[in-house]
Amino acid sequence: MEKKNIIRVLVLVGAIILGILSTSTVYSQTQAGQLSHIILYKGDVAGTGTGLNSFKLTVGEEIKVTAKGEDAEGKEVNIWPTWKADKELSIQVVEGRSKTIVVKAIKEGAPLFIDAIYITDEGKKVKGGVMGEVKAKQ
Repeated sequence: MEKKNIIRVLVLVGAIILGILSTSTVYSQTQAGQLSHIILYKGDVAGTGTGLNSFKLTVGEEIKVTAKGEDAEGKEVNIWPTWKADKELSIQVVEGRSKTIVVKAIKEGAPLFIDAIYITDEGKKVKGGVMGEVKAKQ
């Protein structure tokens, strides 16, 4: 009889532990909130603030651009964006870091756009972009 009580207690303790683990996992996943916008920053590290407003390059010049996802409250949300840019620009993802690209000016033009696009698990498409221009070499 005593062995059955020990087994019952162990099963009960196991169920409680599983319940706590599943609750903490759900809580940590909802902690950051849902992605509401993407901000682009100049350089290979995402900063704070409004981000990159515009860019000016000359033909042959390069810059690095990094994307940062945020929820409605400004908390960072992990993203792995897809990038696109106008044909006057060449973009190359920095190996191992899909949030950062190298943008190279190929030919002059204005206005030109660079966009980071991410589709959430719920199917919502979120886009962050920046507009700029490329001038000919002097």
